[in-house]
Amino acid sequence: MAPIPPTISATQRAVQGALEQQGDEWESVGVPAGDIGLECDRQIWLAFRRASVPEVITWRKRRIFERGNIEEERLLDLLRLVDVQVWGQQDRVRAAGGHLRGKIDGRALGIIEAPTKEHIVECKSAKDDIFKKVKKHGVKVGKPEHYATFQFYMFGTGVDRVYYMMSNKNDEDLHFERVPYDADFAIRQVAKIERIINMPEPPSRLCSKRDDFRGTFCRQAAVCWGETMPRAHCRSCLHSTPLMDGNAGWDCSRHSKPLSLNEQDEGCPAHLYIPAMLVGYEQIDCSEADETISYRRPDGTLWIDGATNAN
Repeated sequence: MAPIPPTISATQRAVQGALEQQGDEWESVGVPAGDIGLECDRQIWLAFRRASVPEVITWRKRRIFERGNIEEERLLDLLRLVDVQVWGQQDRVRAAGGHLRGKIDGRALGIIEAPTKEHIVECKSAKDDIFKKVKKHGVKVGKPEHYATFQFYMFGTGVDRVYYMMSNKNDEDLHFERVPYDADFAIRQVAKIERIINMPEPPSRLCSKRDDFRGTFCRQAAVCWGETMPRAHCRSCLHSTPLMDGNAGWDCSRHSKPLSLNEQDEGCPAHLYIPAMLVGYEQIDCSEADETISYRRPDGTLWIDGATNAN
C-alpha cells in the first residue's frame, strides 16, 4: 500500500492563503539592476517589453523575499556593531533614460580598512556552494551578477567603493569584501542596457536549443521559443517606443501621446504586434488603411493582427 501523504493543517493552509492574498504578481517598471549582468540580451529585451505574464508571488516566494530583507538588516547591524555609520538604505539609482533602475542596500562611513571613505553597501545571502565559490574567488568571479549590479550602483551614485557582505545560509559564515569601481566595465554594462532598450526588435537568443541549460530558469523561454504568444499591450506593439528622457517614459506614435504605466498595461484596439516577437509566424500581407498585418502561423493557418480583427 502506498504511504498516505501527511496532511497540511487548517492553520497552515490559512497562513499560506493569507500570504498569497498580499499581492500575487510582480513586474518591474524597467530593467531591474539585478538583471544588468544577465548573459542573454534577448531575455532582457523580452522582460523589458513585458512579453511574458508577470511573476506570480506565491506564499513561498514571499517568505524567501522577506528572509532576504531580514538578512540585509542583520548584515547592516554587523557594521553598526563596530561603529560604522550606515545610511541611505533603498536610495534609488537610475540610468538609461530612467529605464535601468535599482535601490542600494545602504551607504557606509567608517569601514575599518578605509575609515574616511564612503562605501556603497551590498548585502547578500547564499547557499553553501555559492558562498564558498564567492569566498574562494571573490565576488567578481564567484557571483558576477552581483558584481555587475553594484558596479552600476557606483556608476549612478559617484561612490567608487563597495563593501560587499555575504552570509552563508547553511552555517552563518560571513564573507566581507571591498571592491573598487571599474568605470570601463560599468559604462559598458550601462551602454549594453541602453542598446537593448532602444532595439525595435528582439535580439538573437543566447541558447542554441530549447533544452540549453542556460535557459533552464528563464521566465521568457516560452515566448522566446514561440510556445506561447507575447502579451498584447503597448510594450509589445510596434507603435510604441521607449523614451530616453530620464523618466522611464514611453511614447505611442499611433495616438501621438505619451503612455502612462496603466495605459501600457491595458493597450488599445489598434495594437499591432512587433512582427519579430511572433516566433515562427510568416508575414504575408499588410494593410495600412485597415491597420492590419496578415500572418501564416507555424501550423499553416492564417491570422490577421490588427484593429479590425476579432482575433
